[in-house]
Amino acid sequence: MRIEKTAKTNAFTIIEVMLSLALFGFAVTIFTASYLNIIYALDAIQVDQAYEQDMTMIRLEAFSTELIEELEEGGEVFTGSHGEATWKVEYETALVADLFKATLIVEILDKETDEMKQVVETHYLTRPTWSDPIERDDLRADTRDRLLAKQAGLE
Repeated sequence: MRIEKTAKTNAFTIIEVMLSLALFGFAVTIFTASYLNIIYALDAIQVDQAYEQDMTMIRLEAFSTELIEELEEGGEVFTGSHGEATWKVEYETALVADLFKATLIVEILDKETDEMKQVVETHYLTRPTWSDPIERDDLRADTRDRLLAKQAGLE
């Protein structure tokens, strides 16, 4: 009795190769799409750093003013990248003492069009030096009355 030995090869079948190529192609597609999404997102959030620095300097100049009369007059600032910019602030008091709604209006050079553009920003600031002492006392009294009425369940 003679036993024949069959030779078994340790190779991949064509189906296994095709399946692995399909999985590899799918993974490459997913990773490429993810990479492109990251590139597009970074491009979308990229900001003009020089513009942001100039606007920060203008905000600092405008909002560091202690006297309300100087705030109403506005001012001029020579920026590092956009030349001379003018600013003015329109403000209104809030229902809370020393809190102001300040609208900063800036005329600044747009480097792309080489024309002046207007930028409007709204900020809420606490500035005790801008408050009228009599108005401040009235606002504090109103706030105290509202809180007491709320605690008593009247509102």
